[in-house]
Amino acid sequence: MPIIVELKENRPGYADIEIKRWKGDAEIEIAIQRNQDQHYFAQGMQWNPEPVWHRLTNLVNTGETLKGTLEPWIIDALVQQGVNAQYLLFAKSYGLTDRGVIRFVGNILASSAGGDSFRGEDIRDIVTQEVEPVVTKVEETEIVQPEVIEPLSEPIAETPIAPSVVDTVVEPIIAPPVPKKKSPLIWILLLLLLICVGAAVWWFLFKGKSEPEQPSTNQSVCEVKAGEDELAFIQACLKTNPDTKQLLQVIENAKKMNACGVAQRLYANKAQSGNAEIAFAYAKEYDSAFSKGEGCFKLDKETALYWYETGLVADPNNTEAKKRIEELKK
Repeated sequence: MPIIVELKENRPGYADIEIKRWKGDAEIEIAIQRNQDQHYFAQGMQWNPEPVWHRLTNLVNTGETLKGTLEPWIIDALVQQGVNAQYLLFAKSYGLTDRGVIRFVGNILASSAGGDSFRGEDIRDIVTQEVEPVVTKVEETEIVQPEVIEPLSEPIAETPIAPSVVDTVVEPIIAPPVPKKKSPLIWILLLLLLICVGAAVWWFLFKGKSEPEQPSTNQSVCEVKAGEDELAFIQACLKTNPDTKQLLQVIENAKKMNACGVAQRLYANKAQSGNAEIAFAYAKEYDSAFSKGEGCFKLDKETALYWYETGLVADPNNTEAKKRIEELKK
């Protein structure tokens, strides 16, 4: 299993480092490789193609976990590479060597963001105020008894009103006779005959002809063409939000067209964005167990390890990737 490396938020220019699953001593040497060009951190803003080892002496071993604090000489160099950069940390001590993808936890800032000022914890006391009960005075109101109206001693006799009867005479309405129409059977037969003739003409003249299918927006925008500007193509294609299956097909087409820059950039963009399936597919391009190393991608064990471990950050339970890492480290 690879080591787990985490950099956690501290004050500007500093970050707390934790290296888990480490089985060596606390005094270690580290080398940091960035994913853009596989170069290693040297000093300041300088990155070299060959590994550069830095000794850390302020780490504490708490049982397979190293803890300590990294200072601005290294944190500034990592932060200023941009948010899309990813790093692989190599650690060695007395013959033991291991590696792991660096995970950034929290908002890690360069020293220029706040000088060397220490940001302490903001602890505030919560004061609970007692609320005095509010007593509402209810005024007494006088209850007025309603007057009682006595019923009349004698009932009032009702005088019936005789309904008036109006005699109405309803005269029957006699509808005028409707003349009988002759059924236009001959016209109906003639119309049916014309329809049949028209259908037969259409069948013989236009049979087999259909409108050409219009390509979908994703297919037309993400269609790899020879001589096309790679960066403009990638930006336009990614704006259509293709799913993983469509993106892998675009990469496969780019490989066939020998558009190696398009294939590599699409792989790296989605793998760095947390797409584990893309990261594992990218790793297999460099893995001799899955690729012959022809075309756009040459076999490279270190690069395969890097992308397998990048994919495990998003999918830590992928057994195939874990198995390949163990095999490649032998």
